[in-house]
Amino acid sequence: MSDKHFLVTARKYRPQLFGELVAQEHVTGTLKNAIRLDRLAHAYLFTGPRGVGKTTAARILAKAINCTTDPAERADAAEPCRECDSCQSFEEGRNLNIIEIDAASNNKVDDIRDLRETVRIPPQGNRKKVYIVDEVHMLTTQAFNALLKTLEEPPAHALFIFATTEPHKVLATIQSRCQRFDFRRIPVQETVSRLQEICDSEGVSADDGSLMLIARKGDGALRDAMSVFDQAVSLCGTELQHSTLVEALGVVSEELFFEVTDHVSAANVPGMITLVDGVVSSGYDLQEFLDGLAEHLRNLLVAKTMPDTSLIEASEATRSRYADSAESLTQTQILRLLASIDRTVDSLKTARQPRLRLELALVKMATLPATSDLRGALAQIEGLAAAEAAGPAAARPVAATKKVPAPVEAPPKKATAPDEAPAKQKPAPAPVEAPPKQAAAPQDPPDAGPPDSPARPSPAKPAPPPVLPPSPPSPGFGTVDIFGKPALGKPALKTKAPDQQSSATSDTEVAVMEPPGRGDAIDGWETVVEAVTASRIHLGALLSHADAEIRDPSTITLVVPDEFHARVLREAHDDIIEGLARIGRPEVQRIDFEINGTIRPESEVASMDVDPQEALNKICEDYPAMRLLMERFGGEIVW
Repeated sequence: MSDKHFLVTARKYRPQLFGELVAQEHVTGTLKNAIRLDRLAHAYLFTGPRGVGKTTAARILAKAINCTTDPAERADAAEPCRECDSCQSFEEGRNLNIIEIDAASNNKVDDIRDLRETVRIPPQGNRKKVYIVDEVHMLTTQAFNALLKTLEEPPAHALFIFATTEPHKVLATIQSRCQRFDFRRIPVQETVSRLQEICDSEGVSADDGSLMLIARKGDGALRDAMSVFDQAVSLCGTELQHSTLVEALGVVSEELFFEVTDHVSAANVPGMITLVDGVVSSGYDLQEFLDGLAEHLRNLLVAKTMPDTSLIEASEATRSRYADSAESLTQTQILRLLASIDRTVDSLKTARQPRLRLELALVKMATLPATSDLRGALAQIEGLAAAEAAGPAAARPVAATKKVPAPVEAPPKKATAPDEAPAKQKPAPAPVEAPPKQAAAPQDPPDAGPPDSPARPSPAKPAPPPVLPPSPPSPGFGTVDIFGKPALGKPALKTKAPDQQSSATSDTEVAVMEPPGRGDAIDGWETVVEAVTASRIHLGALLSHADAEIRDPSTITLVVPDEFHARVLREAHDDIIEGLARIGRPEVQRIDFEINGTIRPESEVASMDVDPQEALNKICEDYPAMRLLMERFGGEIVW
């Protein structure tokens, strides 16, 4: 066995200059400027995650302050020279003017009192006496208070550098006396670059996948990544292979995550159950598996939505694979899968049977129905509502406005007796369709036949209206059994009294006349509804089911079913008035509401800030089809 002492990579390659610190340029640049300008504070607070260089930066700062080499001869006029007696004594651990204190084991008030006694002693042969207090948040409240006065007015030769991973535990009175520097997590690519430099120095060969795996295992801490690197070299020797490292380090393979999304695309439930069995058999931590799956789905979302895959922390080959795999899923599917993983992570911590919980979550992911854009369904519903608003004739393509040929009569035959002609005459076929609540079909006058034909006798009673077959379901809305009558249908139109029915209807066209009601109908009201719907869809949906009448030249009356509709539609006042002005009604400046036969001015309708959830619940309660859509597709509020 060699007598050479082994030094771990994290200590062997610990930075000795500001320029060697990785991904902390915002800190090192400020500190170097302070040294050049001789504007050093008496106390610094370095905060950030573990293993990112806080204590290392404190040591380099202490060494640079006491470096005896002329600044003009040093790199950047701020870096320590590492050649003078002060620098060498510190690196060899024999400099008595730079003192490191572990606050985790020296956290009592007596320890701080001893520190206060030594602060008054000036440095020997150096410019400053530097105290580096690591894990300063471990000090007790009494110890912090004992340090306050010394920290506020320290001797001119004293400088304090505090390092902590939990700055929120440091008293605000301490933080206010320090200059604070926040250290960042080290990106994966920066960690990979540093590991590659170490591999070149150590004569180790490693593929991109291996270094990427080690860097991701470090989770933003370069020191942790170096520890994993030492473990990998001990396992694989001087050649690091990704497949070997995955098995040795207990990391969940990316192949498993790609299998999960493949099973989701194929709705493969047996494959999901088999995959969970493999995860458990391999000894993977289920929580770690879910965390990796969430990151995998995040990468798929980036590949799906971003123009490039630079935000995916993986090798080029893996990025290309993410781009290809993302084609089999939609953006909405990926978001739903991420939401499912998020719920499972929270419930897995308290589950009595974690494996069953994981299997249930993955099986649900594999059986999620294909997502559908609700905007298309809502557009069809709005089209149905617009058709109903135009009247029953427009709602059905083959409704009463369709021209129906007049009943065809058989050609007259010669009768042996006058009383036999009507008996032998063929009855006229029933019309194809008739509008709802249609009055008796108009009869031809007796002299409508050809001049040579005998006069047709008038029937004693008009024929009863034919029974119409049920209307076929609207295309794109499933079957009648699911939706029943149109969900957004308006109340049936009032019919005129029998004496008001027009008798001038053409013999080739049957039409339904909408009654004027108590006020005049508004020509172009559909244009107003469309304008409101374009700006605020929920107000337009409610407005399309309200009857509008002009009962006063300056006032429009909206007939609504309840107080809720009136309160919500009050928010559309400006849009309605503006829309009426566009269709030639600029004189209308006021809106009244008729609720259950009672007319109320707009000012008497309670104002409200429309709660979207309340409005949605009300719509779902009034229209079962909307509730079915929301439950089926997992709809969410978008206004």
